[in-house]
Amino acid sequence: MTASQTMPAAVFAGEGRLDITERPRPKLLRPDDVVLGVETCGICGTDLRILERPQAHPATPGVILGHEILGVVVEAGPEAGLEPGDRVVVAPNIGCGVCVYCRRGLPNQCPQMTTIGIYEDGGLAGRVRVPASVCHRIAASVPAEVAVLAEPLSTVANGVRLANPFPGESAVVLGAGPAGLMFTALFAAAGLHVITVEPAKARAELARQLGAEAVLDPNAVDVIGEVQRMTDGIGADITVDAVGSQLPTVLAAVRPAGRVVLFGMNTTARAEVAQERITRRELSVFGSFIGAPDLMPMAVSVLERGVVDLSPMVTHRVDIGGLPAALDEFRRGGAVKVEVAFS
Repeated sequence: MTASQTMPAAVFAGEGRLDITERPRPKLLRPDDVVLGVETCGICGTDLRILERPQAHPATPGVILGHEILGVVVEAGPEAGLEPGDRVVVAPNIGCGVCVYCRRGLPNQCPQMTTIGIYEDGGLAGRVRVPASVCHRIAASVPAEVAVLAEPLSTVANGVRLANPFPGESAVVLGAGPAGLMFTALFAAAGLHVITVEPAKARAELARQLGAEAVLDPNAVDVIGEVQRMTDGIGADITVDAVGSQLPTVLAAVRPAGRVVLFGMNTTARAEVAQERITRRELSVFGSFIGAPDLMPMAVSVLERGVVDLSPMVTHRVDIGGLPAALDEFRRGGAVKVEVAFS
């Protein structure tokens, strides 16, 4: 193959291995396919889990990683409904469309669900082929570093919708990683009093920039005591575990008849919980896993209208050659959001 027929790509090469190598440029296969010229691809905590030793999240060996994709249509099939030049973000999780969960509007629970950038080739390359049905147009006026956040923002929007916030309420967000920062920003934009819990100073400062009225260091203060003090002694209306291991804390920090959202994923975390406390206090506890089909357009609208400014959380933008070093920085906690820019 000539250089014009290949492209550099970040490939999952097996447990703990990421190879930056040349791969053939994708071509249209189905009439409703599009090929995108990737503008930017974000890195998610899921990507790190895929690359852990031992591997902590399944993925297809040999797949091009990257499921947070912003690109421009360069080729479109005759049934795609998109045109070359359209700028789009990608909803990477694809249900089968026919199972009982998909028919109930719950493709995130589909047993056959596949994901672009995890099980099928993704956006950590110059081009990617995707079904047009998962593409959502986004305005050219949205900076690339912000536009590419539409996909993770849509998953957080799922948790926010479950929490059903109302202006003037209080919310406690455990963790100021990318998801926790997005919860903080969306709650603040909705008119809530937001308390974020985060020990890392740099991330704590980002939480303040994105709208947290208070940030608590769990290594320095009694989080539950401080939350009680700030909420007239009853606890927060809403609590969110954006880490995946903070169930006892979010249950203790919420008020009676409050709402708890469990968003973070940690497959090894275990917690002993007194069920009677949930029953007696009439708590509503919601699990929130990725998103629903209608949430990507909502996320795009939020970014296009400037409802929140998420740009401060993007700490690293690199080319594909700089990805391995940026991943190491991510693992060490020195990066909050890493993005790979292709154009």
